[in-house]
Amino acid sequence: MLYDAICQFFGHRKNGDAIVGALVLGLVCVASWLACHWFPGRAAFLLVAAMIATAMSANVFFWIIPGQKKVIRSIEAGEPVDPVHGFRGKQRSVHNTYFTLPVLFGMLSNHYGFLYQHKQNWLVLILMMFAGAAIRQFFVMRHGYKLGRNRHPAGYAAVGVAVIAGVVWWLAPAPTTATAPAAAASYATVRPVLEQRCYACHGAQVQMKNVRLDSPEALKQHAAAVYQQAVVQKTMPLNNSTGMTDAERALLGQWFQRGAPVN
Repeated sequence: MLYDAICQFFGHRKNGDAIVGALVLGLVCVASWLACHWFPGRAAFLLVAAMIATAMSANVFFWIIPGQKKVIRSIEAGEPVDPVHGFRGKQRSVHNTYFTLPVLFGMLSNHYGFLYQHKQNWLVLILMMFAGAAIRQFFVMRHGYKLGRNRHPAGYAAVGVAVIAGVVWWLAPAPTTATAPAAAASYATVRPVLEQRCYACHGAQVQMKNVRLDSPEALKQHAAAVYQQAVVQKTMPLNNSTGMTDAERALLGQWFQRGAPVN
């Protein structure tokens, strides 16, 4: 609703496209910050993408298609065509074009825990969506360049790629020093971690997704999944509800790399 109000109030003014673009960018940034502070990161990324996708659908349903129908009816009746329908349709279609890649990123982000679990996940979300919009600008202007309407848009693609590369560099894990020698990563050392962080959902009382970790045999069976979910992707515990620390994840990683001993 805020997006639609911005388009209607500022869209017809002088430099309206630039004003609307700046305000929508601000709106998305504020929504990203609020979502990442109100909800777990995984949900926040999806919710922001869903918000933008809802605006895209509303553009088509409430403005583009109805405007097109009115234009067709005017032409069929031999009446003058109100140019506002063409203006609105083009405006909303252009917005949908730039929304496409940010929405795709947000929808796919739930597979990559290192993105939405970062301490500044709201900034990660904003930067990646900005990169997607910049790359989309390259594709939009490329056709105009071939027709001689504008200069080569390679700069927009370069900016998008540079932002993505910067985020990759920023999120790359720093070298860490093991808190304990690998030889110390035994079942006896990892069991207290599992008991405190994992047994609530994967113990004797509850076995989420039929995974139980409170016995040596069961832990051995699911060792690879524990390593993948808790150490590599850091998606477990879910939303880190039990407060597993980086040192504890490193200990689990050492234990798995030793062959996941359970004796």
